[in-house]
Amino acid sequence: MTAAPADITLATCPFCSLLCDDLSLSTRPDQSFSIVRNGCRRAEKLFRRRPVAPQPLIAGQPVNLETAVARAARILRRARHPLIAGLATDVEGARASVNLAERCGGALDHVNGDALMSMSRLLQTRGWYSTTLSEVRNRADLVLLIDVDFQARHENFIRRCLTPDARPEAASGTTRTIVHLGARSAKRFLPTGTHVLPCHPSRLTEALLALNARLRGHPLKTRDCGLKPADLERLVELVRAARYTALVFAPGSLGAEREPLSSAVCDLVESLNREARAALLSLGGDEGGMSAVSACAWLTGFPLRVQMGRTISFEPQRINAAKLIATGQADAVLWVDAFGNQPSPPVGIPPDATVILGAAHPSDIEQCGVYIPVGTPGLDHPGRLVRTDSVVTLALTGQRDTGLSSVAGVLTRILDRL
Repeated sequence: MTAAPADITLATCPFCSLLCDDLSLSTRPDQSFSIVRNGCRRAEKLFRRRPVAPQPLIAGQPVNLETAVARAARILRRARHPLIAGLATDVEGARASVNLAERCGGALDHVNGDALMSMSRLLQTRGWYSTTLSEVRNRADLVLLIDVDFQARHENFIRRCLTPDARPEAASGTTRTIVHLGARSAKRFLPTGTHVLPCHPSRLTEALLALNARLRGHPLKTRDCGLKPADLERLVELVRAARYTALVFAPGSLGAEREPLSSAVCDLVESLNREARAALLSLGGDEGGMSAVSACAWLTGFPLRVQMGRTISFEPQRINAAKLIATGQADAVLWVDAFGNQPSPPVGIPPDATVILGAAHPSDIEQCGVYIPVGTPGLDHPGRLVRTDSVVTLALTGQRDTGLSSVAGVLTRILDRL
């Protein structure tokens, strides 16, 4: 059955850092959207969400926007150590967050700050060879997927970068090999012909170190490295035969293994570049994370987790939203969630010192000092977001008129009150 023509073509999806810009949407009567073409399950779910009512609240009671803005400014003005966190917003919202933190002497952290800062720390301490979505799609002849869970997120990476239709060089007779190393991704999401090598997530680092050792010609005293011996040798053969290997992983899903595995990826890439070409691609920066890191770096010289004041202090281990709240170092919080996917702020801040700018009602709305509904960039207003590979900033067009303010608009109003 042929789908009905879409009302909107070539829309950009703001709900993961791939920023797929080829979606076709159909408008529903409740101002939500159905995806006609090129969506994924995550996008289909979030585009179907109805817009939040544009009604600010103070302690659960309706107020007008100016009253809510004035109360939010009062909370930040009285705070000795305010925290501006969540930061799930677009470039303009991130810039406004930095400006507001500078004015009130606040600290800045993203909801995915642990993953973002671990990658920044890796880049600072040792450097890396990174690549882009286009390079993976057009040039890599071996793509090693390191336990990427496409069922949870980044599902369209397969369609955009790994399927034959996505690769112009496929017509010239070149071939590409795809290997999935790990246990997370369901086989039905992977292209036909993908080599699936089972490995427990806790042993991925060990497997990559063993692969690197074998590629350097070192025999292994034991073959128990998380991979079956035959699988390890097959992987060694595939990597040795490749001209350009791309190693793809998602740091946000790795937990305690994030830093050792990321370091092992960098070691492997460095080894491969001695005789061929290799690079890594980190699938991260969701919820506006890449935009927040980029905007903070442009304006301060540091990638988030900064404390503003007379000087700018970059302390990624100390300036952690959850830790600052749990230890009582933060006495007020302004929490930003323009995509409506994140929980309320970590517990520990009194309700009358809590401000939430959200695209969805928090579950504990009555316990929130100030709640100001905001629009989602790319749905309720135009915006810009930085893609996961950090080389492209995409413009998003507003798709509906809901009367919701942008994060940047609300934060600018608060700033004017300080």
